[in-house]
Amino acid sequence: MLKLSEEIKSQLIEFLSKAQQLKVSRLWISDEKMKVYIRKSVRNYNEDMKEFLDIATIEVERQYRFQGLTKQFLQFCRANSPYPVRVENCCNPHLQTHLQTQGWIQVDFDYYAPD
Repeated sequence: MLKLSEEIKSQLIEFLSKAQQLKVSRLWISDEKMKVYIRKSVRNYNEDMKEFLDIATIEVERQYRFQGLTKQFLQFCRANSPYPVRVENCCNPHLQTHLQTQGWIQVDFDYYAPD
C-alpha cells in the first residue's frame, strides 16, 4: 500500500487554516500521485446549517489507483478537519462501497462522514 504524501497533507492543513480565516473557500491540491478539489461549504443538513469540508473531485493517477490513497486521504481529512467531511456526487462504485462499509451516510449521490 502506498503512503499518502506529506505534500498533500500539508496542502490540506494549509487550506483548512485559510478556510477558517475566510481567506480561501476552494482549492485544487495535488502531488505526483493525486489531485483533489476541496471546498468549504455551508449547507442544510438535518434541518441545521453546517459548515463542511467538501471533497468534490479525487483524481488518482492510473498507476497509483487501488493502492489506498483515496482511503488514506479521507481518513486524514476526517482526523484533521474542524468541519464534517462530505464526498460530493460520488459515482465511483469502489469508493461508494468503501464509504458505505465505513458508515458514511448517503444522501442522494453525496456521502457524509459519520459523526
